[in-house]
Amino acid sequence: NLQLEYLDLYLVHWPISLKPSDPKFPINKDDFLPIDLKAVWEAMEECQRAGLTKSIGVSNFSCKKLERLLSTASIPPAVNQVEMNPIWQQKKLLDYVKNIGIKLCAYSPLGSTGTPWGTHDVLECDVLKQIALTKGKSVAQVSVYVVYSYASSMLN
Repeated sequence: NLQLEYLDLYLVHWPISLKPSDPKFPINKDDFLPIDLKAVWEAMEECQRAGLTKSIGVSNFSCKKLERLLSTASIPPAVNQVEMNPIWQQKKLLDYVKNIGIKLCAYSPLGSTGTPWGTHDVLECDVLKQIALTKGKSVAQVSVYVVYSYASSMLN
């Protein structure tokens, strides 16, 4: 369907399962279903073995979810993609993935404004505003730099 020979990276987006329907946020607790993470990951591994994807990974997995996945995985995830910004640094998760060899990919360095769970805390942070003013940059530029620098230093 994608008209590609393979994907570079194929991710499990969320470690949850929902009843078939149009998702509504916040998600109603009655719409959650048990997820068979073992079966999902086995299918992901088969995609990689078949050459349909070069790498497989996860998104939005906590340390606990990663531990559960790794307890049965033949192929560990190459990446865990998570929200990270100067307000939400995820140090425990960064330390964990560094120790087990999974790369971390950060998204939403400006926060998740425009989402039901997001706030304007990053762009309205007085400390970031002061740094931006001092450096002649925007708060967004400072935030992206902080996330990049922090994540890079933790993973090297």
